[in-house]
Amino acid sequence: MRYYDPSPIGDTRWFTWPIVLWMTIIVWIGGQLILTVPLPFMLGAYDPEGFARLFELFDAETARPKSLFERIGTPSLVVGTLTGGLGLLAYFLGGREKGALWIAMIGIFLTFFGLVPFFMSSAEMTEANELVLSVIGLSPFAYMLMLLTFPVALIGLYWGWTRVHKGTLRALHTTAKRFRWLRVAQSFLIMWIVLGLYGLTLSQFTDNAPQFVFDAARFVPYAILSLLLLPVQSATEEIVVRGYMNKAAIRFLGNKWVAFILTSGLFMALHLANPEASAGAASGNLPIVMSGYFFFGFAACLMVLIDDGLESAIGVHAANNTFAAIFVNYENSVLPTPSIWQVRAEPTGDAISTILILSIVLGLLYLTRQKNRDVTPATVGAAD
Repeated sequence: MRYYDPSPIGDTRWFTWPIVLWMTIIVWIGGQLILTVPLPFMLGAYDPEGFARLFELFDAETARPKSLFERIGTPSLVVGTLTGGLGLLAYFLGGREKGALWIAMIGIFLTFFGLVPFFMSSAEMTEANELVLSVIGLSPFAYMLMLLTFPVALIGLYWGWTRVHKGTLRALHTTAKRFRWLRVAQSFLIMWIVLGLYGLTLSQFTDNAPQFVFDAARFVPYAILSLLLLPVQSATEEIVVRGYMNKAAIRFLGNKWVAFILTSGLFMALHLANPEASAGAASGNLPIVMSGYFFFGFAACLMVLIDDGLESAIGVHAANNTFAAIFVNYENSVLPTPSIWQVRAEPTGDAISTILILSIVLGLLYLTRQKNRDVTPATVGAAD
């Protein structure tokens, strides 16, 4: 597993990992806050009743009695972010003194502590989340803004990887001499073919046949944005979770399988605010619904092992998201794009389908990749 070997990284001391992860999360949240500011107001333009309902929900959330954990969450997040930032500035600009480092680490801990109630509260506001997401299906501009919130995280991660860890960008992406775009395209195509054949076969044996809902005027701008930006969104998730976070977990735990389980669980948790998770919770099928996300994350980890790089995982993830956004989407999907066909969400069947499809794709990737394992350990130095 050369990709997860920490030796090609210049600085792997224990404190460098939480520092870079902290920087990634802070930049990502900041970018989200900036880019999503217009969405509620755009909702007001398209759906005044939905806009009024959104503010009712926020007022109710503000007035709701908070637990002690929730009450200290926001101050902890603010104080932690400021303390962590000032501590890191003092550490890197002031001769790397240990005192400044410990101040930074305290701030980072407070930030992570404050993020827990923040994300829990966001996941529980299911109706508000669905209202904000509904504007994505009404405005291509809103769809673009939402997708752009993901690659913002790479600004913090890339800076931390090259300046704190002193590693090359190539080493973060692959162990090959150069990033293998052909493997991204191959895995993308394999996933599209398997998804298409599987969906066609399943539609012949179930009562959930895809419904033709094509609307050319709405479809074209969304399809273009999906092809341009969904691969970037998918790549960001793979670089952060299957790349950096797996590397960090293996560095601390010393066992790749435990790390894969933890990061797959985190990947699953990050999707708890999705509409399908809300529907699963309402019907009592939440564990089944979320099992599909867990298996997707774990399968992506195995793809990285097969490839000794992120290329195939990025291709499969991008293919999955673009296929859903362009060809066959679900009712009440997290990406409410005007696709060509639409099917009814079935939590149990969809989770089983995810496992079967990814198992087939994993098998095909393993067979094709074993024929040509053209990788050599990536080196460190100046960023590529």
